[in-house]
Amino acid sequence: MERMTRRRWLGLVMGTVTVSASALLASCGGTGSTPTPTTAATPTPPAAAASPTATAAATATTRAATPTVPIATPTTAAASTVKARIALTASDAAFLIALDQGLFKAAGITVDLITATLDPGQAISLLGAGQLDLVGGGVSAALVNGIKQGVALKIVVAETVITQSFGNFHVIGVPKTLFEAGDVKSVADLRGKQIALVTSSGGDVLETKKVLAQHGLTLKDVQVQTLRAPDVPTALQNAAVAAGFLIEPYVTIATKQLGAAVALVDGTEIARAAGIGLPINVLSFGPRLLGDRPLAIAFLTAYLRGVAWYEERIGDPGRRQEIAEILKKYTPLKDDKLYAEMTWPPIARDGRFEPKFLEEYQALWTELGQIKETLPVDQLVDFSYLDEAARQV
Repeated sequence: MERMTRRRWLGLVMGTVTVSASALLASCGGTGSTPTPTTAATPTPPAAAASPTATAAATATTRAATPTVPIATPTTAAASTVKARIALTASDAAFLIALDQGLFKAAGITVDLITATLDPGQAISLLGAGQLDLVGGGVSAALVNGIKQGVALKIVVAETVITQSFGNFHVIGVPKTLFEAGDVKSVADLRGKQIALVTSSGGDVLETKKVLAQHGLTLKDVQVQTLRAPDVPTALQNAAVAAGFLIEPYVTIATKQLGAAVALVDGTEIARAAGIGLPINVLSFGPRLLGDRPLAIAFLTAYLRGVAWYEERIGDPGRRQEIAEILKKYTPLKDDKLYAEMTWPPIARDGRFEPKFLEEYQALWTELGQIKETLPVDQLVDFSYLDEAARQV
């Protein structure tokens, strides 16, 4: 898999874009240098949540709509602070709902959000050093490498998984200009061409590998470039790549708002190729939470109540805006029109996935040379905390 430096790629993709499109992309994803672990160790709350008074006032307006799910008596003896680093995307909806609606607080837990940008390796290092308690994001080779380095680390819950109703939450898009010219009309036409992915080892890579395989191609048959998710729509608009993996809300931005891309492979085909139940985003606990079972269970109980809150509203267009208002407070996505148009995240209702998928991830990482040896899946995931939490919801 060939990759270019981000600086070189930004020079390629950041061509002429309309003022409105630039503003739209800016509202959906920020940029910034990757800090050292010591920088990230000091939590920086999101700007929207910086004022407790403002947060309390905003929360009070929706208190009447708080889920009918009862809030249990805290299982911890005293208030505990959990240091969490999550991706701050729509996929974190259940986590952010639990935070915003006071569900963690009701369980005796204060959550410190670490908002600095970290790559998976840095995040795992901070878990091992006790500077983070949990990490959320895509499944990554850093999981295996961290465990091999002696970090007590386990996936404990899936935030999002591929579902039967996956929709176009993920698509593989091609530049509209190339599609209309007939240069790229099928997956087979991608042979030898550049395709933008957003991670080096996550679900987008595994999903793309499986889609390519169904058309007689491998990852070695295409030129893979890694771009940030917010940069993929612009790369497609400028035809700097022949295809790009799009994750909502960037599916909607690229195909509808910019009109720059066509879905060569829609979400239904991706789901069929990748497999229903494939984990996309997960929460992983580090040494402190794995070693404090009551605290871990209390945390996951509150998280599952956040899932229930999401599920009570996501199917009702009239109430879906309540979720959007919370996401607008904590994530870079502020555009109500995007929330109205996009495919919403496939939040895992029970937080589980079939562990066998981790064998497929490890086969991918081995193929890419990102891990030296595989681990039994029971060393990577532990749903026992989740099972106990589910009995308390």
